[in-house]
Amino acid sequence: MSDLFNLQDDAPVRRSLLTLVLLLIVVPFVQAGSQILPLQLTNIQWRFGAANALSSVLMLPFVGLTLLLVMSRMLESRGMSRTVGIVAAIFTLGLMASLGLFALDAMQLKAIVNSRMMDAFETTTVRVGAVSGLFCLAFAVLTLSAFQSPASRLVGRTKGDKRAEEGGVGLIVGQ
Repeated sequence: MSDLFNLQDDAPVRRSLLTLVLLLIVVPFVQAGSQILPLQLTNIQWRFGAANALSSVLMLPFVGLTLLLVMSRMLESRGMSRTVGIVAAIFTLGLMASLGLFALDAMQLKAIVNSRMMDAFETTTVRVGAVSGLFCLAFAVLTLSAFQSPASRLVGRTKGDKRAEEGGVGLIVGQ
């Protein structure tokens, strides 16, 4: 990497990037939380609305975690990379569970939605299901990427190939 992206020796830029990542992850959930509070977990209409609100804020946390993974690779921090993987895995499992619950809630709500609102209900159901499903896959890919070491790209190459790629000296024969 060029010196422009050397985060090892640039603590102010690292702090700024970590602040940005924190904001990207936390702020969308605070905004969505303000829409869904107070909690009414037993109310099916509230759960449907909460799924709608939360599914619309998944992009920024995904971007934040991806940026954090890129930073961990630039800093060669295996701990930070694993932390990203664990958080992304929690998002993946949470989205899988919420998708199942959302499907059950949507089937129950369909029976009580009046015919005038059916088109909006079906559009929202498809959008929330599709967005949540796509982000479930995206967070799963991020999880796998976080736990995969960068050196695994070199699997199958010989030590001489690795040294030559890194600018080192390979096997020298003769004088």
